[in-house]
Amino acid sequence: MRRSITTRLAGFTGGPVLAAFAPMLILPVITRAAPEGWASFAAGQSIGLIGMIVMMFGWSIAGPVRIARAADQGERAHILAESLYTRAVAAAVVLPVAALIAAAVADPAYRFDAVAIAIASAVGGFSPSWFCIGAGQPAKLTVYDVSPKLAAAALAVVLVLLTGQITWYAVLLAVFCAAAYLAHARREMRGHHSGRLTVREIRSALRAQLPTAAIDTVSNSYGATPVPIASAGLPVVDANPFASADRVYRLGLLAVVAFGNAFQGWVLEKDATDRTARHRLAIVCHVALGAVGGLGIAILGPWATGIAFGQDVKATPLACVLFGLAFVCISSTTPFIRNVLVPHGRFRLVLAVTCVSAIAGLTVMISGAATGSATTIAVGVLTSEVITMTALVIPAARLLKREAAAASARP
Repeated sequence: MRRSITTRLAGFTGGPVLAAFAPMLILPVITRAAPEGWASFAAGQSIGLIGMIVMMFGWSIAGPVRIARAADQGERAHILAESLYTRAVAAAVVLPVAALIAAAVADPAYRFDAVAIAIASAVGGFSPSWFCIGAGQPAKLTVYDVSPKLAAAALAVVLVLLTGQITWYAVLLAVFCAAAYLAHARREMRGHHSGRLTVREIRSALRAQLPTAAIDTVSNSYGATPVPIASAGLPVVDANPFASADRVYRLGLLAVVAFGNAFQGWVLEKDATDRTARHRLAIVCHVALGAVGGLGIAILGPWATGIAFGQDVKATPLACVLFGLAFVCISSTTPFIRNVLVPHGRFRLVLAVTCVSAIAGLTVMISGAATGSATTIAVGVLTSEVITMTALVIPAARLLKREAAAASARP
């Protein structure tokens, strides 16, 4: 058991570490090439992230479970085809809306750059990462999801330094990722599925994914709203440091995603005979990650952002403390949602709690923007995560007890 999860952690953590390295290649260059546009660029990225989540249409939650439980490659190929059609429908709405919102919140001088990075980031909604997670294929995750992002960032560094135009990063990111995603789809479906679905099959897939899509959209989209809210409501001198604090927090969340990816497929394996022990290990590891990561953000955040993004836009200590606490909450809650509540079909509970926490957090964040307080906006981020953790961990723990009791009663 230890070797299995260690292998998965190594595979699924290595990719996100490289993915974290990709923006660290280009963002310091952008903050120095266009320091006045940092908040606008970061806002465009955040809006694109929201668009990516909506376009993913819940496949990041339900997809790995379906792929892990698929009988053969033919069934996996059919699931992939369903995902491509449903995400294409979502993209037709999401991409123009993301562009309009990015244009509205950005500084006029950097409006085009904000729109470009918003669209490029949203294209990530077609990522095959969830498929690779469910199939237990970290190598493919690196090849088809991480590598194009790393390559785009590396080439963009050269072009931005030569031209001073930060739009190059958005262009390269969109082109490289789209090509990689297409290559993955062709490889997985070749010889197993034609890639065509009937209108009835598409409608059925849309209806089946809608509850999960709603949960994913609400739970993750509001997490990407702080920077656009700060950019629209705060002066640049306050919005830039806030954007830096948010960026280091988002980079830290890649570790949470890596742990979630590694543990989800492992915990939910059909032939697992020690599922209770697997749940326990996943929870302990996520809580430990939250504690270590939260302390790292709180203590090292101002220093790290000052080095990476420049002293003029480095994060404030208080914002880093608040984001660090939010990191503890989200990391600790992740295994209960992904490995317990969602597999047990508790979609309505997760959605209801997520909506309440999102409304509460957004209310605090908007009030912070209205009063010109970056600290209040950060408090709003923490408020959302505290509510989510408090409301979901208890029912999930009860389900785990029932599952453990049922397992021990089996002969």
